[in-house]
Amino acid sequence: MDRRSFIRVAGLCPVFPLLPQPARARSQSMPDQSDANGKGARIVLSGEYGYKPWVARDLPMGATIDAQHASFIVSNSRNSDPGLVLSCEVGTLPTNSYPVVIRNCPGVRFIGGRFDGQVPLTSDWRPTYCNSAALLVRDGTTGATIEGVRARRCWDGIRFANRADGFRLKGSWLSEIRDDAVENDYLLSGAIEDCLFDGCFSGISLDPASNNRDGMDQTVAIDRTLIRMQPYLAKGEFTHQAPIKATEVSPSLKITGSIFALASAKMRGFPRLRRTWQKLIESRDNMLLWLPDEPIPSELPLPPPGFGLMTGADARACWAAARRRWVASHPGVSRFPDETP
Repeated sequence: MDRRSFIRVAGLCPVFPLLPQPARARSQSMPDQSDANGKGARIVLSGEYGYKPWVARDLPMGATIDAQHASFIVSNSRNSDPGLVLSCEVGTLPTNSYPVVIRNCPGVRFIGGRFDGQVPLTSDWRPTYCNSAALLVRDGTTGATIEGVRARRCWDGIRFANRADGFRLKGSWLSEIRDDAVENDYLLSGAIEDCLFDGCFSGISLDPASNNRDGMDQTVAIDRTLIRMQPYLAKGEFTHQAPIKATEVSPSLKITGSIFALASAKMRGFPRLRRTWQKLIESRDNMLLWLPDEPIPSELPLPPPGFGLMTGADARACWAAARRRWVASHPGVSRFPDETP
């Protein structure tokens, strides 16, 4: 099938099955108390934490952190409009680069949490780059489950760092993410399931940059996850990266029942998109949406089998319907007071 014929193959926007939300943890549970199944400590966070970071360290195996009624501020810049003269490191504004950090808590389950970001969204990428993530999981936190997180306007959304392999991220809603919705630059094995990443510069980063890391014997599974890219100012133009920032040493990929939506006709990351397709070991029931009205650039690598393709108005309608279904089917995920469906 030639390129033009492939692009005409659109079909209807699929209706993906969505898992039911997990039951809410008991509000009467007390910190450091075994749960009903005797699987470890339970810690309940509630209220406004503001700019005060919260750190979990050395919890017993299988502990639960219930943050369904807790909210945090994410802020990486000391001024509201960083630029070449005044970078994000200069100014008087308060910062909270890592509101929640989980260290050496194997098998931890983190539920909920609302992270409201104050990361500048209109400034250029480079002067805004003061490293930050709403939720940082690291230092021996193997087999972690993160679910039901709501975060917006962050630098990175959720970051899995050294010795946090075997992670599972599920049922979480991240929007207006200035850099990576999920950063996995340590090239760890893990799963991203039933998530909505709505408006990110980069979707899932699997890029070790200059670090000597090799994830080729690892696998990342992406299932029933919606990723919409959004253009931000980067090096003087409005653009975005690929849904997955893959390199030659990135983990293998399983992508099923998911939608990737590309929003900018000037998007970067065509080589990364090509590497994403090369890294696939399983692909089925997916869609690639080209949202602009401009034609797909000839240099954009078309997806392999397992992906349908829609363009223009059909693609935008498909995304809107899929997003609407996801939001409606996840009432347990926290909302912001100023948020509309």
